[in-house]
Amino acid sequence: MNMTRSMISKRYTHYFLHLCLSVFICNSLTVTANAAKLGPLEQMRVEDYAKLREVERYQLKIAQQYYMKEDWKVAAGEYEKFLQLYERSVGAPYAQLMWSNCQVKQRKVNTAIKEGYQSVIDYWPQSPEATVAAFAIGRAYKASGEVRKAKKAYATVIEEHPKHIVAILAKLDLLAYAKVEDDQDRRIALLKNLTFDTPRTKENGSYCSNAARELASIHFYGNAFDEGVKALETTYKDGSLTYYIYVYTRSPVSHMTGRESQKQAGLKLADRVIKLLEAEVPTDISEDKAKASAREWLYRVASMHSYARRQADVLKTYERMVKLFGADDDLRGNIASWYISHKRRDRARQLYEQFDDKIKGLSLIAGMLREDGKWDEAIQVYTDLISQDADNTSKWTWQIAECYESSNRLKEAINTYRQTDNFPSNYNAMAKCHRRLKQWNEALVLYNQVMSVPSAAPAAALEIGRTYEQAGKKESAIRSFQRVCKQFPKTGQASTAHAHLQRKYNITVTLGGAKDD
Repeated sequence: MNMTRSMISKRYTHYFLHLCLSVFICNSLTVTANAAKLGPLEQMRVEDYAKLREVERYQLKIAQQYYMKEDWKVAAGEYEKFLQLYERSVGAPYAQLMWSNCQVKQRKVNTAIKEGYQSVIDYWPQSPEATVAAFAIGRAYKASGEVRKAKKAYATVIEEHPKHIVAILAKLDLLAYAKVEDDQDRRIALLKNLTFDTPRTKENGSYCSNAARELASIHFYGNAFDEGVKALETTYKDGSLTYYIYVYTRSPVSHMTGRESQKQAGLKLADRVIKLLEAEVPTDISEDKAKASAREWLYRVASMHSYARRQADVLKTYERMVKLFGADDDLRGNIASWYISHKRRDRARQLYEQFDDKIKGLSLIAGMLREDGKWDEAIQVYTDLISQDADNTSKWTWQIAECYESSNRLKEAINTYRQTDNFPSNYNAMAKCHRRLKQWNEALVLYNQVMSVPSAAPAAALEIGRTYEQAGKKESAIRSFQRVCKQFPKTGQASTAHAHLQRKYNITVTLGGAKDD
């Protein structure tokens, strides 16, 4: 953009300034009010904003409003207007930067770079916007798929602005390229730089921590345990460090022990982690806090054994915990899950029967029976629950109804759903069963009753259309789907009905009712 163009007459200038100032005073919104919605690199520095005159702020606000609405063409025009009127303003480099962003949004990448970002660098080389523009050039090349030019621009940013956040962002983009290109050496070099060589600040801390975690994971997968720990040490300390070593070694241990060629290395890695976990277990567990801590760490020991595919050691760890803390429902549940995973469901049931919370124990037994397809046994357990937990009769009755439905005893399911009190869910469930029985009218009656509930009406209306369609009543189905579009245009059900009408019946409707057959 030519920065010497467009000087307007003084008369027009005075009139325009007066008009802007009048409107500005009537409008309490300012540029900074919208700034919270912009990205960090799209915001003007507070100290620079404070130097602007009110008319300048107002013009930026207008541009920013269009920018926030993603009306890039109009926004660009408003930023350009700022440059025409206030090219000597402290806000000029910001307006030029944002004008350039608008060009990128319109896919005018070359214009953005040559006439926009480069102008910021050339005319205001000491401004904060010039630093951002240098990085934005790399991003623009990246967006247009020009990898070589993007890499070159990022390298320049890193060299010339090493302490600025844009240097971090440039490294992250280069890291993304290294991953895509499977350049492991380059990837590790960048991660090491971010992890060890970059001073951490509030602004870049999260990026550096993410890099440390990624680097640690690579080392753990590569059987370089000590290197992985060093990476995590830059972010975590003390007990926190041990926990995150455990977190980021679980997947590598599972991966390695699942491959014969890496199995021994995976087991060795698991043993090193378990040794660290064991060291965190308090030796004195007389206090409740210490006892709770011991449980947490021993659960992690059991988990690591599981990732290492040493299932017998998982059970041994649980048994050790029982001796230390005594049996409780939490431990019983974990041990039962272990038995279930090893197809020893009878042993799991024995543990559920030992639960102190009898209701929860019975519920878990019923759930296990349902998984096994033992519907009548599950129904019997739910019947026992009704007698023992009268306050939740409807809940257990619903479970019985589901058992009947799953076992294809649909009439029994309908009668049982009817005994529950959670309308309209029970009516929807009953209607579903009627449809499976091809009892279309009964289903439609129920769905129409559900329509009385505003929150459930759109879904019920859609199911009415589907029911007519299943019944072979094409015209009624079409009218019902159109009704969904007309009555509930802003819902997901309307979108579904709209797509279905178009795909199956070649009928186009606008969400709101208008149609073009």
